Amino acid sequence: MLPGDIMDEIVKVIKNNQLFDNISESEIKQILKCSRALVVDFTDNQILFHKGDAIKKIGIVIEGQLNLISQKYNGARVIVATLEQNDLFGEALAFSSCNKMPYDLVSFGKSKTLIFPDRVFSHICVDACIFHKNLIENMLGILSDKIFMLNRKMHILNAETLKGRIAVYLLEIHKKTKSLIFDIPMKRQELADFLNVKRPSLSRELSNMQQDKIIEVYRSTVKITDMERLKELAD
Repeated sequence: MLPGDIMDEIVKVIKNNQLFDNISESEIKQILKCSRALVVDFTDNQILFHKGDAIKKIGIVIEGQLNLISQKYNGARVIVATLEQNDLFGEALAFSSCNKMPYDLVSFGKSKTLIFPDRVFSHICVDACIFHKNLIENMLGILSDKIFMLNRKMHILNAETLKGRIAVYLLEIHKKTKSLIFDIPMKRQELADFLNVKRPSLSRELSNMQQDKIIEVYRSTVKITDMERLKELAD
């Protein structure tokens, strides 16, 4: 069982996580006790999970940063994704029939994580607490959101050119905001990773689209100036 002061510290971090929507702080504490969740510290460059490990636990980053790293055959290491405070990890694999880790999960600097056994999300406790049901529903929502995001990404990546991918992405934001002027919710490097391109290539194409007077870009803000041409690129 987690000591009271540590539990209070943990709850402050995780209470705004989607996993605990509609669950009070006192109920979160009960979940931590019921599930026998553990706080685990990691040192710099320590591997939490190796590629090929079977995943049966789900975690939340409490402090520090974790990197998903792909080890290339030539020895190069590529950061696939970065996890920061309050990010979940392991949830997409723990319930999969193919639950093998595709990358190494490595601590960048010192880090602290909260680890749950997967059974807490698949079995109602003997008391059948309503907040336990909420926890499972929230996990289903998180997994559904990930599926939606993957489908959305596949729709964007199906575009034949980088300009086409950018156009589809910008049109999606326009549809959501109902505005010709909006902020891109991702940083430039994050957007490049999402579109599966190098950052310089993304910046070059955004500049080209601006020169062609299709869009105007200022930092993270985009203004669509030629909707018809943008739609043509997306087709």
